[in-house]
Amino acid sequence: MPPSQPSKVLTLAAHAEQVLREMIFSGELQPGARISPEDAADKLGMSPIPVREALRSLASRGLVDSLARRGFRVRGADRADFAETYDLRLLLDPHAARLAVPRMDDTALSEMDAAFVDLERTTLTNDVNSYDDDHREFHFSIYRHCGSRWLQEIMAMLWENSQRYQRLSTGLRGTPQERVAEHRAIADACRAGDAELAARLVYDHLDHTRIVVFAALSENQEEEQA
Repeated sequence: MPPSQPSKVLTLAAHAEQVLREMIFSGELQPGARISPEDAADKLGMSPIPVREALRSLASRGLVDSLARRGFRVRGADRADFAETYDLRLLLDPHAARLAVPRMDDTALSEMDAAFVDLERTTLTNDVNSYDDDHREFHFSIYRHCGSRWLQEIMAMLWENSQRYQRLSTGLRGTPQERVAEHRAIADACRAGDAELAARLVYDHLDHTRIVVFAALSENQEEEQA
């Protein structure tokens, strides 16, 4: 039996979303760049229908803005946007960890350990194709046990937006071994059932990225204004 048309559209939309998302994160689609569904469809070799669906999904996640009758535009990435994103993450990520740790049973801890193994491998081998997904999976292997659907949905949106900036910190946050050690310490605190320590380590982890990336953004802006 041939697949239904809606299923095919959704599959193509998911592929288009993945490609466009990577183009945004890599900088191929710069902040402020206009995206025409028709032009993007030509480049991706598909009809505009799944591309529009993909762009609507990216808009719902805060990565692009929908322009009335004028297509879409990559949402701006600057110091103000970054600061707002990380101010919220510094509140919510540690809170989610604090709520999650007491709820993590043996199965949850095993899933977290497996996610850490994947993250350690991709970090130490500089597997840039897998790092974003593995990094997110490690953190959300903890956060998804916080007991709040709304908190997870809000954090997922903030995570998507912060992904655009995290790549700026990759070569500035110390060695791969040091980055692995930060995540290992978080995992150890969760395994020990120490919610307050886990929350503090998550805060410190994010704050380190915030300091490094904000300095890089400030330097880039000063160079552009020179």
